[in-house]
Amino acid sequence: MAVEFTNNFKNILDKLRGILRDEFKGTMPIYIGSEDQNVGTQYMKIDPVRSTLLEYTAHSETREFNINVLYVFSEANVKKTSLDHVLRFVSRTEALIHDNITMTLSDSSRAFNCRFESTELNTDDDESKYVVQWVWKCSHLGNTG
Repeated sequence: MAVEFTNNFKNILDKLRGILRDEFKGTMPIYIGSEDQNVGTQYMKIDPVRSTLLEYTAHSETREFNINVLYVFSEANVKKTSLDHVLRFVSRTEALIHDNITMTLSDSSRAFNCRFESTELNTDDDESKYVVQWVWKCSHLGNTG
């Protein structure tokens, strides 16, 4: 007999991308995983990293999902005006995530305690790119039954 399951990673990634797309209304591409096409002067990439079991019972499990969110801004020489743009974008994105601490997923389950755990600026050695990396985490109650 085949196991019944829900692809929680896909549901969480799709919802996170949807929230980002709704906010930025097509002004930049947002990719998941290896979809990275590096199109235009800026884009976002969402990379799943891991899930960690937080609580296990006979009828459910709570997992914490860990996802890297990257914002890439490409310009021949990142100057002060460009840096101001990047930092405004960082603040806007952090506020957006703060406003979405819970998310209802496509299977009607909920991701909760959604947050950016950390922000790292200028993570790329390439002088023509400015890369911001966030570590995004959420909890999810799954495998209920």
